[in-house]
Amino acid sequence: MVVAIDFCHWAEVPCEAGGTAIASVGEEVTGFAGFYAAVDPPSVASALGNGGTTDIAAVVELFTEPPSAAPKELGTLPTAAAAAPTLLRGSAAMMYLLRRAVEVHRLPWFCPEFLQRFRGDTAAATSALRVCFLGCEQDGVTPLWMPCTRERVELLLSLADAFVARQTSYYKLLRACGGFLFAPDAAAAATAPCGFVPTLVRLHPRYADFARVPVEGPGCLGGNTGETSPDVCIVPVLKLSQLTALAIEQALPALWRYQAASSASSKSPLSKPPPSAPANSWLTDRAARIARSGAESRTTEPESSLSGVFADSAKLSICCDYQIPKALRAAGLLVYDDHLARIVDRHVLLLPGSAEEVSIRVATLIAAERLLQFLNTPPQRQSSLAREPGSTAAEVPGAPAQLPVKRLCSVIHLDYALWYVGRYMLPSEARHHLCRTIMY
Repeated sequence: MVVAIDFCHWAEVPCEAGGTAIASVGEEVTGFAGFYAAVDPPSVASALGNGGTTDIAAVVELFTEPPSAAPKELGTLPTAAAAAPTLLRGSAAMMYLLRRAVEVHRLPWFCPEFLQRFRGDTAAATSALRVCFLGCEQDGVTPLWMPCTRERVELLLSLADAFVARQTSYYKLLRACGGFLFAPDAAAAATAPCGFVPTLVRLHPRYADFARVPVEGPGCLGGNTGETSPDVCIVPVLKLSQLTALAIEQALPALWRYQAASSASSKSPLSKPPPSAPANSWLTDRAARIARSGAESRTTEPESSLSGVFADSAKLSICCDYQIPKALRAAGLLVYDDHLARIVDRHVLLLPGSAEEVSIRVATLIAAERLLQFLNTPPQRQSSLAREPGSTAAEVPGAPAQLPVKRLCSVIHLDYALWYVGRYMLPSEARHHLCRTIMY
């Protein structure tokens, strides 16, 4: 549920008293601002004192906004008593508020049965979920609702209805996929007819993230649906469904290794699955393998291709958002033409599905895949990947005809690295495109 409402973390605030805060499509967003959450000091202290101090301290260091982010009035002398608040921004702020709502306020905002109580009443749900979505501006004091709060609440209510109507859950969908993100292999097709990502797309429209690209030649990457126009290609972007898969790929192995390490003192056999892995499920075997690999610090055996949760994780693509194309552009791997560069750099609001927005997202998919291919190519063969404009993979000597089963640098590594560079390591002059959409 966290990933389902993880989108659009930029806000608009009035530039002056009485000014409008909302720009229309085609207008410059003059009130562009970040969304923040001020971290309660007791929460930081309790978190740092809760076992894994090293890991949590690293998280705080990675995602806490620097003190210089908070504006200061001219002529004001810094004092020890007026310490700047600890601020989190964007998705980190959202996750902090949602976690605090559960741990401090005991608010089960993620539970479909709880959300069903509101019977689709968005206003009542928003009021009840106020602590989940009310943050602050950059000063750490002025209240600011999370961008697109209404859309997030509507999504929670709608997803709850979908889960209850189908008598399912994310956990049941995960168990039913047989360990495959996309199409299961022949051996698993009988018991797992559909992969995890297509199941999410069928579950709810919020996961149906496809770009419509005009066909300009035979090299179209997508598939023609034939529904309305033969001159349109449908390119699957699937940002939120793939981000859900990436979250599972990161969370479950960490959980299983932690459980295996915690039970090591009881002399339990390494082949026994952790307690969170269900019996009679593909998850049981996967959990045992991952827990065993975590316990064996050194081994002479080659690492299994099933080192993650999903067997076909190499088929994942990058999760196209705001920060990743920004990072690729700064690195020179995306080049905008004069028109696109001008509207992005001036913070002109784009229309969802417009040629400008679609071109950025599809180009990001291609550039990231090319970068990933380069990073996984031996140095002596990397020069062969420099293609002339218009060339195809088949024209490049040694270019792989299909995705490898296992990569040294995975999409998980690259997606996070590019996002972090775009979000935290580029100067403020580097702009990302702006588009009001629930897809990212």
